[in-house]
Amino acid sequence: MTDVVPERVVWLDNVLVETAIIDTEDGARTEASPSAIKIVDGSFAEIRIGDSAPPSEAIVDADGLLLLPSLRDTHVHLDKTFYGGAWRAPVPGRFWLAEEERLLPEMSEAIPVRSNAILDLLISNGTTEVVAHCNVDHVIGTRNVERVLEVVRGRGDVGTEVVAYPQHGLQDGKIKPLLAQALRAGASVVGGLDPGSRERNVERTLETIFDLAVEYDVGVDLHLHDPGTLGLFELDRVIDYTIDAGWQGRVSLSNANALANADPGTVAAAAERLADARMAVGTTMAVGGPVIPIPALSAAGVAVSLGSDSITDILTPFGQGDILEQVWMLAQRFGWSDERRLAQSLLFGAGEPARWSVDGRRAWPSVGDRASFLLVRASCTAEAVARRSSRERVFRRGVRVS
Repeated sequence: MTDVVPERVVWLDNVLVETAIIDTEDGARTEASPSAIKIVDGSFAEIRIGDSAPPSEAIVDADGLLLLPSLRDTHVHLDKTFYGGAWRAPVPGRFWLAEEERLLPEMSEAIPVRSNAILDLLISNGTTEVVAHCNVDHVIGTRNVERVLEVVRGRGDVGTEVVAYPQHGLQDGKIKPLLAQALRAGASVVGGLDPGSRERNVERTLETIFDLAVEYDVGVDLHLHDPGTLGLFELDRVIDYTIDAGWQGRVSLSNANALANADPGTVAAAAERLADARMAVGTTMAVGGPVIPIPALSAAGVAVSLGSDSITDILTPFGQGDILEQVWMLAQRFGWSDERRLAQSLLFGAGEPARWSVDGRRAWPSVGDRASFLLVRASCTAEAVARRSSRERVFRRGVRVS
């Protein structure tokens, strides 16, 4: 990586920057120009569309590669994986929670090696921001949280938010003190899951989670796998608790599977409530898995993101740690095959920097934005998504990390 420039000021030259998507007789087409961008202290300071960098000693030649915002993985388990160790496939027919309990001590000891290996994989695929869900349970206590925190604090190439996640349930309140301990250790989000089917007490579970969130001033990340009316009831109650706690904008849902088979009216009502509470929803695209109504949620103003979830663990050997692949699967699932919708689909993998306006303009990159970006071998976003184009270089806050 010879273009890691230590100077505080650097110019990125000969970089392909998209400016608009226009309609033509042959369909929509993306306009892009070789450009120059000045980076100061990790942020974009000047953008010269269709121009070159001024004479400077600190110039990085982008070789005509396409500029895209870096990716976010909002659901990944760094603490319980086989990745980074010897190949190991799941064993069919075993109850996965019992299998996890058996293997947790071994996987916990391997965190320094395996979590670093996963982070290296994610970064190489273009991800620079990660939400890591770490077990807090009766087997390993808070050790997984503490070990993952130690790993991520030793790295400057990726931003990581750590969730204290009670994968095996709150166990009638026995895990609450451990969650509190994990939050004191540095986890910035408290997690929870399936307050109906797993915990058997929706109100007590949500009261526990939100009490911890308010006491320690942290976010909330709840995984809702339950389908049907139970899942919809849980969803409504999470929204209620969010509003009652004043936690708008600080709560996210992973999965929200009950919305996958809900009728359009139910989806619209739920989406409106989620948007009003400024709650985010994360999901994972998996072959054969439930697919939530992402277009309807996004149209209502709900921030929807993608995550890898499991990467080579006791549940699946298929995780690739590639959010661009997740976007590719998403576009196929909803039939987004035209230029405009392919380009717009990157929003779910990169967040707001990837948003296109209704008139086909793009605000990113703008002066003041963080310089976290990819250089991709493609002519436009639509091509990058459709072909899962090679991510040649990855930068975070102005520094090349892959």
